[in-house]
Amino acid sequence: MDVFKVQNLLEFSDRFKTDEDCKKYLASMKSEIRYKCLKCNHTACQVRADFARQCNICGHIESTTANTLFHKVKFGVRKAFFICFEMATSTKSLSASYMGVRYGVTEKTARLFMLKVREAMASSGKNPMDGDVHVDEFVLGGREIGKQEETMIARKRRR
Repeated sequence: MDVFKVQNLLEFSDRFKTDEDCKKYLASMKSEIRYKCLKCNHTACQVRADFARQCNICGHIESTTANTLFHKVKFGVRKAFFICFEMATSTKSLSASYMGVRYGVTEKTARLFMLKVREAMASSGKNPMDGDVHVDEFVLGGREIGKQEETMIARKRRR
């Protein structure tokens, strides 16, 4: 999503002031993808006032969030956008309890949505990052052979 590139929190909050702004953005992203009705496979549709797409033949309505990361979220789309923004721009690990308190959702809801976001980020391996990429930490070479076993033995001795 180009919306997360080179933006700070203030710019992001100015662009997405309401759920309606978020849905409008999703609709613009979906308009770039060719429409195909799930029920009758027809390829022509009309865009409704709420940015949903409606098939011209059978009348099937596809919501703005359908087939996206934001499909069936238990809270507002704007909150979901902000959670994604924070996860994408934060250099530290974010807990579900922290996100739940911060955005006014339950810890379970935050955890499930954050899992969905992480899975989407992992699948972006098909579209690797390009340009200048800032890396905070990395591990070169992985774990040392035998080191993990040594720490486990030391823990058992302490007990």
